Amino acid sequence: MVVVDASALIPLAWVGRLDLVSTAFDDIRTTADVREEVLAEGKRGTAALDEFLTDVDVRDTPDRADEVASMEGIAVADASVILLAEADEELLLANDRGLIEVARSHGVECWWVTTLLLSCTKDGDVTAAEATDVLYDLVDEGMNLHPKVYAQVHKKLRELGS
Repeated sequence: MVVVDASALIPLAWVGRLDLVSTAFDDIRTTADVREEVLAEGKRGTAALDEFLTDVDVRDTPDRADEVASMEGIAVADASVILLAEADEELLLANDRGLIEVARSHGVECWWVTTLLLSCTKDGDVTAAEATDVLYDLVDEGMNLHPKVYAQVHKKLRELGS
């Protein structure tokens, strides 16, 4: 089971690899606020996200989301996925450092998009070469990734491919 945030869904949609989420997790959830955020008309990836979300359990935004967002200094959509993951003790898939820091302070286990990529490679769902191509594509399409993280993930993918 996983709760997904827009910060993970959008870059995966840009590179046509939303399937990695479905491959790694049988039960995928998000909130209405995240759904609204990713289905912005005129943005690239919106059609793929709309199709992907048909198989996702979209929950109402938790009542406390506004309060938590205000107290933590994060967006309401970010607070909504943290509260959903916290309530059901689920993993949170995101690619936003501030969101992940707050989620971890709430005791929520978090995965980055790169963690998903490594997990799919370890599980044999994608080859190391394919995962490396996805990594390149994510960076080329504008996903924020610190150079040290990029180097570490690239090295690990090379090791998994050996």
